[in-house]
Amino acid sequence: MTHSTDRRSFLKLGASAALLPLTGCVSATGPDQRRVAGRVRHACIGVGGMGDGDMKALAAHPEVDIVALCDVDSAFLDTAGELFPAAVRYTDYRRMFDEFDAFDSVNVTTPDHMHAPITMRALGAQKHVYCQKPLTRTVSESRDLQMLAHDAGVVTQMGIQNHSGTHYATALELFRQGHIGKIHEVHVWTDRPKGWWPQGAPRQPGSDPIPETLDWNLWLGVAPERPYKEGQYHPFAWRGWQDFGTGAQGDMACHLMDPAMWFLRLGDPRTIRSDGPTPNGETYPLWSTVHYEFDANELTTRGPLLLTWHDGGRKAPHQLLADLEAGEVYDNACLFVGTEGALLVSPYEPPRLLPEAKFKDVKIEEVAGENHWFRFIDSVRGETEPNAGFDYSARLTEVALLGNLALSFPNETLEWDAARMRFPKRPEADALLRPTYRTGW
Repeated sequence: MTHSTDRRSFLKLGASAALLPLTGCVSATGPDQRRVAGRVRHACIGVGGMGDGDMKALAAHPEVDIVALCDVDSAFLDTAGELFPAAVRYTDYRRMFDEFDAFDSVNVTTPDHMHAPITMRALGAQKHVYCQKPLTRTVSESRDLQMLAHDAGVVTQMGIQNHSGTHYATALELFRQGHIGKIHEVHVWTDRPKGWWPQGAPRQPGSDPIPETLDWNLWLGVAPERPYKEGQYHPFAWRGWQDFGTGAQGDMACHLMDPAMWFLRLGDPRTIRSDGPTPNGETYPLWSTVHYEFDANELTTRGPLLLTWHDGGRKAPHQLLADLEAGEVYDNACLFVGTEGALLVSPYEPPRLLPEAKFKDVKIEEVAGENHWFRFIDSVRGETEPNAGFDYSARLTEVALLGNLALSFPNETLEWDAARMRFPKRPEADALLRPTYRTGW
């Protein structure tokens, strides 16, 4: 994709075309952005689990009509159909786009490996898109969706509802007040995956009968073919498998790295390094620690700005937390460490200034958040702008996915050339930037 005419031709082809790398970062708000006057006709792709939540949250908007439902599992589809009996139903999203066009917007709430192909098809049809996080499973797919969204001129939003929440709004106001000075390092951590989904596990041999309600071929979609195993993939355990999900970092970094990228206005990382362990070829490891370096800016010290990701229950170094007199810290958090103190941010608990004794006289006033799903619909109606459009969320997803990629090269500092989308000194890593789609998909 070197010329705009080529991109637009590709856009018309939708998911049938091969994915190609992009080299620039552009706004997701195109010059001829389309908006909806009146009620928004919405289609839901994926209506079980998180899909059920997205469907109900979007349907709660007073100006939304749910007109189409799509899911590869007819049990989920039937349950959703009871709530919206007038909606047309499909098991194959491709048939929905081929046969039904009477909708304005769509949410894509499926396993990670299907986010890009479905969203690409939606953009090709010039539909407004709410896509769950992470935006894609690979870096090149994120680049593609970012540019295709711009060319389509539609409203986009990634499903990082915490971005619109009260705790992040309050934390941002505290950050802007400058209490902790200039930032020199950030630590981000999560308790995932322990107790949530399996990682560090090999593939089990054999196969089990496919449930009558499930179209296993459609569930696999673009992923390599493999036998169905009960409880291993559908409906939720897929997240730790490399063919389908993006592990703890892909899942939670889009929430927990969000404040770092957002508050500090970070660009592309210069380097990425994993402390290990490596994936086993099937699933992501039980834990990981990944270090990033970013260029300094006016909000940081002279740099580079150091950001470290910890998962599997690991947190910021004990000595650092002790020095900050942090005490018990949250299980999922982003810690900004500055020249004058630190700010602990979580999507699930109120922000804290550290050391607390130093900042005991600072009054923390709660800032109201907003409804992330309603923000999308209101943007589709032309009443506001999305706050997590693909112009922002594609870069956030990319940073998270680069951390996953680094897991395959433990204890090695990978230099990242974002403009050319490559690792100049590690060409073997470049192959992991792009997906391989199953024949016929």
